[in-house]
Amino acid sequence: MAAKKAPPRRNTDVIRCEKCGEEYSVTYKRCPFCDERPGRTSYAGGGKRASGSGPNPLQVGGLIVTLVLIIAAAAIVFKYVSPLLFGGKTVDSSVSTSQTDGQSSVGSGDNSQTQVTVNSLTLSRTEAALRSGESYQIIATTDPENVKVTWSSSNTDIATVDEYGNVTNVYTGTDTATVTITAAAGDKTAQCAVECTGDGTGTGVTTDPGTTTPSNGQSLAPNTEAVITGATGGLNIRSGPGTNYETKASTEDGATVTVLEDAGNGWTKIKYATGGGNFDEGYVMTSYLQAK
Repeated sequence: MAAKKAPPRRNTDVIRCEKCGEEYSVTYKRCPFCDERPGRTSYAGGGKRASGSGPNPLQVGGLIVTLVLIIAAAAIVFKYVSPLLFGGKTVDSSVSTSQTDGQSSVGSGDNSQTQVTVNSLTLSRTEAALRSGESYQIIATTDPENVKVTWSSSNTDIATVDEYGNVTNVYTGTDTATVTITAAAGDKTAQCAVECTGDGTGTGVTTDPGTTTPSNGQSLAPNTEAVITGATGGLNIRSGPGTNYETKASTEDGATVTVLEDAGNGWTKIKYATGGGNFDEGYVMTSYLQAK
């Protein structure tokens, strides 16, 4: 006897939606195809999708804020990092030669300058003597350090000086001549008197034996007072008109002496006080004398 087939079992686990006609599981509390809750996409009758409500304003605002932050970060990276990555210009350590109102430039970049006040400027030598063709470097010390120092010579036919303070005797006369090397930083200056021996191939420097003429252009007549100037490290008074003579005494910058006569070749004979009302005579480089 043939077994009877069981009648088809009615599916009671699904529910047909009255709105859209779609079937969905009883586990849902409402039809997932036409759920019309805010922010969800709903379906129209017949199972066709219909547009729901507009986008969430909070989500749109958050997206805008995120985009703004990304753009700002990209701008910062481009401004500060790209010069390093692509070989852009960075702040160099070169020093500007501009000097204004006692200030000197140091550590300047392409378009800006850092001005510093120069407190002092001193030289390693205040006097020197060079043979024909000889060179010597004068060292300048500044406070603060690493300030640009410019150099100049009172007579480039006697001696020249480069940007590093290297002095070279180029004098071609048959005698000796004295030139003043000046260093400047901000409103500070310092000088070194250099006695140069000529190589004998040219003519010498003509001097007037009656009047002393220092590097500042003033005339110092005999038996007049003068002030020692530019000798920040002190000035030697020698027994004769030249650096090959022995040092008798040393005087300070600002001291007053009496001019006796022009000794020639950039030297002047002076009378100076030795203390206790006593005086002595000696020789100094004319470039350090200024009329009082």
